[in-house]
Amino acid sequence: MEESLVPFGFRFRPSDEEIVGSFLYPFLVESKPFMSLYNNFFRACNLFGNNTEPSEIWKKYGGPQLVDTDLYFISKLKKLTPKRMDRRIGNGGTWSETESSKLVHEKVSGNPNPNPIGRKRKFRYENKGSEDHTGWLLDEYSLFDGPKNDYNQRGYDFDFVICRMRKNDRVGIKNHRLNKAALPVQLVVILWALIRLI
Repeated sequence: MEESLVPFGFRFRPSDEEIVGSFLYPFLVESKPFMSLYNNFFRACNLFGNNTEPSEIWKKYGGPQLVDTDLYFISKLKKLTPKRMDRRIGNGGTWSETESSKLVHEKVSGNPNPNPIGRKRKFRYENKGSEDHTGWLLDEYSLFDGPKNDYNQRGYDFDFVICRMRKNDRVGIKNHRLNKAALPVQLVVILWALIRLI
């Protein structure tokens, strides 16, 4: 049996600040590779402009075997213009932004006004022709190259981001409720068929 480098009981749940400040910053600015322990958690996969459905990416990178429910990727952005990104993925799908971006601040103890060091954006997979429609969520973390005058600008300072991908639990709950609601209808049909046979 292959021995894991991950200690028992360890759960990889970094905060937004840790993702940007402790992983993305050293990777992009200092060109430092991740410590060997973290290589098990970050995969290289372009999630933008990729023709693969999110569920296929999930399976390929071991999602079904996870104890935790998130996969982390280093992904190259696919730029259409300096401020517009290609968010297409799968067979005609796209990552659609679900809420306004949020600034990620550096963690500095004792500093009541820490500087923004990056941005977090939230997306949902949308493709009405796919079984994956609304079933996948993506958090995208980008890094600022330095202080900015306008943090609302939509441009990116670097061509790479860290993404956290996970299943959309709300879709699973909705489908479960629909299946439960359909059960009585199925019972009625079966009972009606039995009555007709008698």
